[in-house]
Amino acid sequence: MSAKQWISIWFVSVIVLFVIGCINYMVDPYQQYRKTTFYNLPYEDERELNAGLAKNFEFDSVVMGTSMAENFNLKDVQTILGFTKAIKLTMAGSSAYEQNIILSTALRHQNIKNVLWGLDFFSFYGDIHRLKHGEAFFPFYLYDENILNDYKYLISSDTLRRSLKMVFGKKKDPSRYKYETMYEWHSKTKKEDILDALYQKWQNRKNFDNEARDYEKRFAYMKKNFEVNVFLLLENHPQIRFILFFPPYSVLAYKVYEERGELEEFLRFKRYVIQSVSELSNVKVYDFQYADDITHNLKNYYDLYHYNHKINRWILEQIAKDNYRVDFKNEKELSKKLLREIKNYQVTQELFEDR
Repeated sequence: MSAKQWISIWFVSVIVLFVIGCINYMVDPYQQYRKTTFYNLPYEDERELNAGLAKNFEFDSVVMGTSMAENFNLKDVQTILGFTKAIKLTMAGSSAYEQNIILSTALRHQNIKNVLWGLDFFSFYGDIHRLKHGEAFFPFYLYDENILNDYKYLISSDTLRRSLKMVFGKKKDPSRYKYETMYEWHSKTKKEDILDALYQKWQNRKNFDNEARDYEKRFAYMKKNFEVNVFLLLENHPQIRFILFFPPYSVLAYKVYEERGELEEFLRFKRYVIQSVSELSNVKVYDFQYADDITHNLKNYYDLYHYNHKINRWILEQIAKDNYRVDFKNEKELSKKLLREIKNYQVTQELFEDR
Protein backbone atom coordinates (compact mmCIF):
# COMPACT_ATOMS: atom_id res chain seq x y z
CA MET A 1 0.00 0.00 0.00
CA SER A 2 1.37 3.35 -1.02
CA ALA A 3 1.95 6.30 1.28
CA LYS A 4 -0.86 8.16 -0.50
CA GLN A 5 -3.30 5.35 0.27
CA TRP A 6 -2.21 5.29 3.93
CA ILE A 7 -2.77 9.04 4.18
CA SER A 8 -6.20 8.69 2.55
CA ILE A 9 -7.22 5.92 4.97
CA TRP A 10 -5.92 7.93 7.92
CA PHE A 11 -7.78 11.04 6.76
CA VAL A 12 -11.06 9.16 6.26
CA SER A 13 -10.68 7.47 9.65
CA VAL A 14 -10.19 10.82 11.34
CA ILE A 15 -13.27 12.23 9.62
CA VAL A 16 -15.38 9.21 10.62
CA LEU A 17 -14.26 9.39 14.25
CA PHE A 18 -14.88 13.14 14.27
CA VAL A 19 -18.44 12.63 12.99
CA ILE A 20 -19.09 9.86 15.56
CA GLY A 21 -17.70 12.08 18.29
CA CYS A 22 -19.92 15.00 17.26
CA ILE A 23 -23.04 12.82 17.16
CA ASN A 24 -22.29 11.30 20.55
CA TYR A 25 -21.52 14.70 22.06
CA MET A 26 -24.73 16.26 20.75
CA VAL A 27 -26.99 13.36 21.73
CA ASP A 28 -25.04 12.54 24.89
CA PRO A 29 -27.05 9.37 25.64
CA TYR A 30 -25.64 8.99 29.16
CA GLN A 31 -26.05 12.68 30.04
CA GLN A 32 -22.36 13.27 30.62
CA TYR A 33 -22.42 16.90 29.54
CA ARG A 34 -26.02 18.04 29.97
CA LYS A 35 -29.56 16.96 30.68
CA THR A 36 -31.33 16.10 27.44
CA THR A 37 -33.87 18.51 26.00
CA PHE A 38 -34.75 16.98 22.61
CA TYR A 39 -35.50 13.30 23.28
CA ASN A 40 -37.14 11.23 25.99
CA LEU A 41 -34.57 9.54 28.18
CA PRO A 42 -35.12 5.88 29.13
CA TYR A 43 -33.86 5.16 32.64
CA GLU A 44 -31.83 2.01 32.08
CA ASP A 45 -28.16 0.93 31.98
CA GLU A 46 -27.66 2.17 35.55
CA ARG A 47 -23.90 1.73 35.69
CA GLU A 48 -23.46 4.07 32.74
CA LEU A 49 -26.38 6.46 33.21
CA ASN A 50 -25.95 7.13 36.94
CA ALA A 51 -22.71 9.00 36.31
CA GLY A 52 -24.46 11.57 34.13
CA LEU A 53 -27.48 11.80 36.41
CA ALA A 54 -25.22 12.48 39.38
CA LYS A 55 -23.39 15.23 37.53
CA ASN A 56 -26.06 17.04 35.56
CA PHE A 57 -29.52 16.46 37.04
CA GLU A 58 -30.76 18.72 39.82
CA PHE A 59 -31.57 17.02 43.14
CA ASP A 60 -30.92 17.28 46.85
CA SER A 61 -31.95 13.80 48.00
CA VAL A 62 -30.76 10.39 46.85
CA VAL A 63 -32.08 6.82 47.01
CA MET A 64 -29.18 4.36 47.07
CA GLY A 65 -29.03 0.58 46.98
CA THR A 66 -29.52 -2.48 44.80
CA SER A 67 -32.58 -3.93 43.10
CA MET A 68 -34.21 -3.97 46.55
CA ALA A 69 -34.35 -0.17 46.33
CA GLU A 70 -35.16 0.19 42.63
CA ASN A 71 -38.92 -0.02 43.16
CA PHE A 72 -39.20 3.05 45.34
CA ASN A 73 -41.45 5.51 43.53
CA LEU A 74 -39.81 8.93 43.73
CA LYS A 75 -43.16 10.65 44.18
CA ASP A 76 -43.75 8.46 47.26
CA VAL A 77 -40.24 9.20 48.54
CA GLN A 78 -40.88 12.92 48.33
CA THR A 79 -44.40 12.84 49.70
CA ILE A 80 -43.88 10.38 52.57
CA LEU A 81 -40.35 11.29 53.67
CA GLY A 82 -40.58 14.98 52.83
CA PHE A 83 -37.64 14.96 50.44
CA THR A 84 -37.87 17.86 47.98
CA LYS A 85 -35.91 16.91 44.87
CA ALA A 86 -35.18 13.19 45.00
CA ILE A 87 -33.41 10.92 42.53
CA LYS A 88 -32.60 7.22 42.40
CA LEU A 89 -28.97 6.26 41.86
CA THR A 90 -29.61 2.60 42.54
CA MET A 91 -27.75 -0.20 40.77
CA ALA A 92 -28.87 -3.82 40.56
CA GLY A 93 -26.55 -6.22 42.37
CA SER A 94 -24.09 -3.45 43.12
CA SER A 95 -21.19 -3.78 45.51
CA ALA A 96 -20.55 -1.28 48.29
CA TYR A 97 -17.60 0.00 46.27
CA GLU A 98 -19.80 0.73 43.24
CA GLN A 99 -22.31 2.49 45.47
CA ASN A 100 -19.52 4.55 47.00
CA ILE A 101 -18.36 5.66 43.56
CA ILE A 102 -21.87 6.73 42.57
CA LEU A 103 -22.66 8.64 45.75
CA SER A 104 -19.19 10.25 45.85
CA THR A 105 -19.79 11.53 42.31
CA ALA A 106 -23.12 13.02 43.34
CA LEU A 107 -21.54 14.65 46.40
CA ARG A 108 -18.98 16.41 44.20
CA HIS A 109 -21.66 17.91 41.98
CA GLN A 110 -24.76 18.41 44.15
CA ASN A 111 -25.75 19.94 47.47
CA ILE A 112 -27.25 16.81 49.01
CA LYS A 113 -29.42 16.97 52.10
CA ASN A 114 -30.83 13.44 52.42
CA VAL A 115 -29.75 9.90 51.51
CA LEU A 116 -31.99 6.84 51.79
CA TRP A 117 -29.62 3.87 51.56
CA GLY A 118 -30.54 0.18 51.46
CA LEU A 119 -27.86 -2.10 52.90
CA ASP A 120 -27.76 -5.59 51.41
CA PHE A 121 -25.44 -8.27 52.76
CA PHE A 122 -24.23 -9.24 49.30
CA SER A 123 -23.02 -5.70 48.62
CA PHE A 124 -20.38 -6.11 51.32
CA TYR A 125 -18.89 -9.45 50.25
CA GLY A 126 -15.26 -9.72 49.27
CA ASP A 127 -12.60 -7.09 48.66
CA ILE A 128 -13.26 -3.39 49.31
CA HIS A 129 -12.83 -2.74 45.57
CA ARG A 130 -15.01 -5.58 44.36
CA LEU A 131 -17.12 -4.88 41.27
CA LYS A 132 -20.13 -7.04 40.48
CA HIS A 133 -19.13 -7.79 36.89
CA GLY A 134 -15.42 -7.07 37.13
CA GLU A 135 -13.36 -4.01 36.24
CA ALA A 136 -13.88 -4.35 32.49
CA PHE A 137 -17.62 -3.78 32.90
CA PHE A 138 -17.58 -0.71 35.13
CA PRO A 139 -17.22 2.64 33.27
CA PHE A 140 -14.83 4.48 35.61
CA TYR A 141 -14.14 7.05 32.87
CA LEU A 142 -17.75 8.28 33.13
CA TYR A 143 -17.44 8.98 36.86
CA ASP A 144 -14.08 10.72 37.04
CA GLU A 145 -13.31 14.38 36.29
CA ASN A 146 -10.63 13.66 33.69
CA ILE A 147 -11.72 15.01 30.30
CA LEU A 148 -8.72 13.39 28.62
CA ASN A 149 -10.33 9.96 28.76
CA ASP A 150 -13.68 11.15 27.39
CA TYR A 151 -12.68 9.68 24.04
CA LYS A 152 -13.73 6.30 25.44
CA TYR A 153 -17.26 7.68 25.52
CA LEU A 154 -17.29 10.02 22.53
CA ILE A 155 -15.84 7.81 19.79
CA SER A 156 -17.29 4.54 21.03
CA SER A 157 -19.41 2.53 18.62
CA ASP A 158 -21.47 1.39 21.63
CA THR A 159 -22.20 5.01 22.48
CA LEU A 160 -23.11 5.68 18.85
CA ARG A 161 -25.62 2.82 18.83
CA ARG A 162 -27.06 4.19 22.05
CA SER A 163 -27.26 7.69 20.55
CA LEU A 164 -29.13 6.47 17.49
CA LYS A 165 -31.49 4.49 19.71
CA MET A 166 -32.21 7.59 21.80
CA VAL A 167 -33.18 9.65 18.77
CA PHE A 168 -34.74 7.11 16.42
CA GLY A 169 -35.72 4.15 18.61
CA LYS A 170 -39.32 3.31 19.46
CA LYS A 171 -40.60 3.46 23.01
CA LYS A 172 -41.42 0.03 24.44
CA ASP A 173 -42.20 0.45 28.14
CA PRO A 174 -43.53 3.96 28.96
CA SER A 175 -42.66 3.57 32.65
CA ARG A 176 -38.95 3.49 31.75
CA TYR A 177 -39.23 7.09 30.54
CA LYS A 178 -40.89 8.49 33.65
CA TYR A 179 -38.62 10.12 36.19
CA GLU A 180 -40.69 9.08 39.21
CA THR A 181 -40.61 5.40 38.18
CA MET A 182 -36.99 5.35 37.01
CA TYR A 183 -35.26 1.96 37.24
CA GLU A 184 -38.38 0.22 38.53
CA TRP A 185 -38.79 -3.40 37.51
CA HIS A 186 -41.85 -5.62 37.35
CA SER A 187 -41.92 -9.35 37.84
CA LYS A 188 -43.40 -11.33 34.95
CA THR A 189 -44.66 -13.97 37.37
CA LYS A 190 -48.45 -14.02 37.59
CA LYS A 191 -49.93 -13.55 41.06
CA GLU A 192 -51.47 -17.01 41.03
CA ASP A 193 -48.06 -18.52 40.21
CA ILE A 194 -46.04 -16.63 42.85
CA LEU A 195 -45.93 -19.45 45.40
CA ASP A 196 -45.13 -22.10 42.78
CA ALA A 197 -42.25 -19.99 41.47
CA LEU A 198 -41.00 -19.36 45.00
CA TYR A 199 -41.12 -23.09 45.77
CA GLN A 200 -38.90 -23.76 42.76
CA LYS A 201 -36.47 -21.11 44.00
CA TRP A 202 -36.41 -22.78 47.40
CA GLN A 203 -35.83 -26.21 45.87
CA ASN A 204 -32.89 -24.78 43.89
CA ARG A 205 -31.50 -22.78 46.79
CA LYS A 206 -28.00 -24.12 46.23
CA ASN A 207 -27.83 -21.52 43.44
CA PHE A 208 -29.06 -18.72 45.72
CA ASP A 209 -26.61 -15.91 46.45
CA ASN A 210 -23.66 -17.92 45.14
CA GLU A 211 -21.71 -15.21 43.29
CA ALA A 212 -19.16 -14.89 46.09
CA ARG A 213 -16.96 -17.56 47.58
CA ASP A 214 -17.76 -18.69 51.12
CA TYR A 215 -14.77 -17.02 52.75
CA GLU A 216 -15.68 -13.68 51.09
CA LYS A 217 -18.94 -13.64 53.04
CA ARG A 218 -17.20 -13.58 56.42
CA PHE A 219 -17.61 -10.76 58.92
CA ALA A 220 -14.06 -9.46 58.44
CA TYR A 221 -14.70 -8.72 54.75
CA MET A 222 -18.10 -7.16 55.35
CA LYS A 223 -16.82 -5.02 58.22
CA LYS A 224 -13.94 -3.63 56.15
CA ASN A 225 -16.26 -2.93 53.22
CA PHE A 226 -18.65 -1.00 55.41
CA GLU A 227 -15.86 0.99 57.05
CA VAL A 228 -14.26 2.06 53.77
CA ASN A 229 -17.22 2.40 51.41
CA VAL A 230 -20.02 3.59 53.68
CA PHE A 231 -18.93 4.73 57.13
CA LEU A 232 -16.39 7.28 55.89
CA LEU A 233 -19.09 8.96 53.79
CA LEU A 234 -21.42 9.09 56.78
CA GLU A 235 -18.73 10.50 59.04
CA ASN A 236 -17.33 13.02 56.55
CA HIS A 237 -20.71 14.53 55.68
CA PRO A 238 -22.39 15.42 59.00
CA GLN A 239 -24.61 17.96 57.23
CA ILE A 240 -26.41 15.17 55.35
CA ARG A 241 -29.20 13.12 56.90
CA PHE A 242 -28.55 9.45 56.19
CA ILE A 243 -31.35 6.90 56.55
CA LEU A 244 -29.90 3.39 56.37
CA PHE A 245 -32.13 0.33 56.21
CA PHE A 246 -31.81 -3.42 56.02
CA PRO A 247 -34.43 -4.68 53.52
CA PRO A 248 -37.00 -7.30 54.54
CA TYR A 249 -35.80 -10.45 52.79
CA SER A 250 -38.12 -13.42 52.93
CA VAL A 251 -37.70 -15.70 55.92
CA LEU A 252 -36.51 -18.32 53.41
CA ALA A 253 -33.38 -16.29 52.67
CA TYR A 254 -32.47 -16.37 56.35
CA LYS A 255 -33.13 -20.12 56.46
CA VAL A 256 -30.57 -20.54 53.68
CA TYR A 257 -28.10 -18.45 55.68
CA GLU A 258 -28.73 -20.77 58.62
CA GLU A 259 -28.18 -23.89 56.51
CA ARG A 260 -24.87 -22.55 55.23
CA GLY A 261 -23.63 -21.45 58.64
CA GLU A 262 -23.72 -17.78 57.63
CA LEU A 263 -26.58 -16.51 59.77
CA GLU A 264 -24.64 -15.54 62.87
CA GLU A 265 -21.93 -13.90 60.75
CA PHE A 266 -24.54 -11.73 59.05
CA LEU A 267 -26.25 -10.81 62.30
CA ARG A 268 -22.85 -9.91 63.70
CA PHE A 269 -22.36 -7.58 60.72
CA LYS A 270 -25.70 -5.91 61.38
CA ARG A 271 -24.73 -5.41 65.00
CA TYR A 272 -21.45 -3.83 63.95
CA VAL A 273 -23.15 -1.42 61.53
CA ILE A 274 -25.65 -0.29 64.14
CA GLN A 275 -23.05 0.16 66.87
CA SER A 276 -20.54 1.92 64.62
CA VAL A 277 -23.01 4.66 63.62
CA SER A 278 -24.51 5.10 67.07
CA GLU A 279 -22.38 8.20 67.74
CA LEU A 280 -23.28 9.85 64.43
CA SER A 281 -26.22 12.20 64.96
CA ASN A 282 -26.90 12.42 61.22
CA VAL A 283 -27.57 8.68 60.82
CA LYS A 284 -30.61 6.53 61.59
CA VAL A 285 -30.83 2.78 60.97
CA TYR A 286 -33.96 0.71 60.35
CA ASP A 287 -34.17 -3.06 60.10
CA PHE A 288 -37.30 -4.41 58.41
CA GLN A 289 -36.31 -8.03 58.83
CA TYR A 290 -38.11 -7.82 62.16
CA ALA A 291 -41.46 -7.34 60.38
CA ASP A 292 -42.70 -10.94 60.61
CA ASP A 293 -46.02 -10.11 58.97
CA ILE A 294 -44.04 -9.11 55.86
CA THR A 295 -41.14 -11.57 55.81
CA HIS A 296 -43.24 -14.64 56.69
CA ASN A 297 -45.93 -13.89 54.10
CA LEU A 298 -44.42 -15.65 51.11
CA LYS A 299 -46.95 -14.08 48.74
CA ASN A 300 -44.99 -10.86 49.08
CA TYR A 301 -41.95 -12.32 47.29
CA TYR A 302 -40.85 -13.15 43.75
CA ASP A 303 -37.79 -15.01 44.98
CA LEU A 304 -35.96 -15.44 48.28
CA TYR A 305 -34.89 -11.77 48.26
CA HIS A 306 -37.15 -9.63 46.11
CA TYR A 307 -40.46 -8.26 47.35
CA ASN A 308 -43.25 -6.51 45.50
CA HIS A 309 -43.76 -2.76 44.95
CA LYS A 310 -46.17 -2.40 47.84
CA ILE A 311 -43.43 -3.28 50.31
CA ASN A 312 -41.31 -0.38 49.07
CA ARG A 313 -44.08 2.07 49.89
CA TRP A 314 -44.64 0.33 53.23
CA ILE A 315 -40.94 0.80 54.07
CA LEU A 316 -41.25 4.54 53.47
CA GLU A 317 -44.35 4.72 55.67
CA GLN A 318 -42.60 2.89 58.50
CA ILE A 319 -39.58 5.18 58.30
CA ALA A 320 -41.85 8.21 58.43
CA LYS A 321 -43.42 6.78 61.61
CA ASP A 322 -39.98 5.86 62.99
CA ASN A 323 -41.01 2.21 63.26
CA TYR A 324 -38.42 -0.61 63.14
CA ARG A 325 -35.62 1.74 64.08
CA VAL A 326 -32.66 -0.05 65.64
CA ASP A 327 -29.83 1.26 67.79
CA PHE A 328 -27.22 -0.08 70.21
CA LYS A 329 -29.85 -0.17 72.96
CA ASN A 330 -32.36 -2.52 71.34
CA GLU A 331 -30.33 -4.32 68.66
CA LYS A 332 -28.95 -7.09 70.86
CA GLU A 333 -32.33 -8.24 72.12
CA LEU A 334 -33.95 -7.97 68.69
CA SER A 335 -31.11 -9.94 67.13
CA LYS A 336 -31.48 -12.74 69.67
CA LYS A 337 -35.21 -12.84 69.00
CA LEU A 338 -34.69 -13.04 65.24
CA LEU A 339 -32.09 -15.78 65.64
CA ARG A 340 -34.53 -17.87 67.69
CA GLU A 341 -37.33 -17.33 65.19
CA ILE A 342 -35.20 -18.40 62.24
CA LYS A 343 -33.93 -21.51 64.00
CA ASN A 344 -37.49 -22.48 65.01
CA TYR A 345 -39.02 -21.77 61.59
CA GLN A 346 -39.86 -24.96 59.71
CA VAL A 347 -40.04 -24.89 55.92
CA THR A 348 -42.74 -27.28 54.70
CA GLN A 349 -44.40 -27.71 51.34
CA GLU A 350 -47.67 -26.48 52.85
CA LEU A 351 -46.21 -22.99 53.08
CA PHE A 352 -46.21 -22.79 49.29
CA GLU A 353 -49.85 -23.77 48.88
CA ASP A 354 -52.33 -20.99 48.19
CA ARG A 355 -55.10 -21.06 50.77
